[in-house]
Amino acid sequence: MLFTSSCALTGLNPKHRTPIFAGKYPDFSEADTLFGALTAERESYDIHYYNLNIAIDPENQSIRGYSDIAFIAVEELSEIQVDLYENMAIDAILWNKDTLEYVREYKAVFIQFPENLTKNENHSIRFHYSGKPVEAPRPPWEGGFVWEKDENDNHWIGVACEVTGASLWRPVKEHLSDEADSVRLEITIPKDLVCVSNGNLLNHTVNEKTETYVWKTRYPINTYNTTLYIGDYKKFSIPYHSAFTSFDMDFYVLPYNFEKANTHFQQTVDIVYVFEQLFGPYPWPREGFKLIESPYAGMEHQTAIAYGNKYENMAGLNVDHIILHETAHEWWGNSLSVIDFAEVWIHEGFATYSEALYLEKTESELASLQLLSFYSMLIRNKRPIVGPFDVNYWKYKDTDLYMKGALTLHTLRNAIQNDSIFFDILKSFYNNHKYGFASTVDFIDLVNQKTNDDYQWFFDQYLYSRVCPELEIRYNHNSNTNTNELRYKWTKANDDFKLPIQVFTGEEYITIVPTRQEQTLNLGSTSRININPKKSYIAVREK
Repeated sequence: MLFTSSCALTGLNPKHRTPIFAGKYPDFSEADTLFGALTAERESYDIHYYNLNIAIDPENQSIRGYSDIAFIAVEELSEIQVDLYENMAIDAILWNKDTLEYVREYKAVFIQFPENLTKNENHSIRFHYSGKPVEAPRPPWEGGFVWEKDENDNHWIGVACEVTGASLWRPVKEHLSDEADSVRLEITIPKDLVCVSNGNLLNHTVNEKTETYVWKTRYPINTYNTTLYIGDYKKFSIPYHSAFTSFDMDFYVLPYNFEKANTHFQQTVDIVYVFEQLFGPYPWPREGFKLIESPYAGMEHQTAIAYGNKYENMAGLNVDHIILHETAHEWWGNSLSVIDFAEVWIHEGFATYSEALYLEKTESELASLQLLSFYSMLIRNKRPIVGPFDVNYWKYKDTDLYMKGALTLHTLRNAIQNDSIFFDILKSFYNNHKYGFASTVDFIDLVNQKTNDDYQWFFDQYLYSRVCPELEIRYNHNSNTNTNELRYKWTKANDDFKLPIQVFTGEEYITIVPTRQEQTLNLGSTSRININPKKSYIAVREK
């Protein structure tokens, strides 16, 4: 008799067990709170527009320039918090004709105005700064500037700063809850290089020794998604047309990879098409889609995705993982966003599950389940998926936000047992919050509304607890009736946990709903069954 466990294709998988000792959070400091919390000096104003004008010196790995920060006072105020890393110099902060006073505290810059600003007034400051931005120790996971050379010894530069923060290279209001309505980037670089950034290219000027590129995005964008790439790029384009949208896909690659990229990047059309069917139209049609070869693995920068996966598809599949995952972020993370990294599973879990959904649509259900099975073995169950708020906390080594986030969605799908409702939930969740923000509670409320049921028991287990539900099973032959029996119960799960589990007998699927009390399923003469063939995320322990 073969018992097949959750998310494993053969045998019982002990990796799904919950470790005895929980992972510890760091001791959060005042600096963490200043960086992660919506302080009064942040909450009092709303960002409208950043106009960044900088020159980049690759030889000295430095930046000099200014940022115009346009905002509205949402209440009467005399002080605001703008953020800039301590190693970057503040040369001057100007407001109208005044040079403003400021106090620096860790990464926070508290700027004082000479008079109170009235509620609902619009204002702009010009923040002059310079310095050598933090270099990324392990991009994109440990962020910062990346100063590399390509194979032809040309400068190849990028920046990735999702958790480390955009304030490592430019002054910003460093809180996810406030996205600028638009951003303009005027970037001067050495001659004979190309600069690519978010949105549309407005202007390109060739100077005596330098070149200046002006890019602008007119969609809402968070601080870490605003980026730049500098290199010896060669560009090609693919037109995209669907029932929803039409725009150009632009690809910036190093010249020696041009032919390879021309073939490899064709898959991007299919990826966007499938995601449009699943979630809704591509969010940024006026500014198109860009994929830029980068000196690091990848990053979901809005309309300007970083690609550094060496033109390799996933093993045995016709799709590149980096293109697939980062493109999914254009919906999950870039358009629909969270306001605190405590809930970043909504970015990463949804994007990771999007990979499996893509394979289901383009390859097979088996390919999708195989991917989820592999991801399930990477789950660590050291901490709950939803983390601590107001401290800018998220450690890239905790892959549960990706993997367990994805398996949570897949398990929810199996729990609902109605794909029409489940996919309506995904599409509605996205469309209800596109170009804005969503929380875990928003998602739970929508699930309850669409199913006309209360799934709090489900989310308490998978999002707010670190414990993987464990199903204890034992096989018994009843000599009185000469039949086989499966006896089962939850041994590790909340008391109200009621996840339905499928059992495949070889001829039919039977749904059981285990509880903390042992129950019995009569199998008749069946001697070979498959527990949980749809790969809900549970552990199965044979007694």
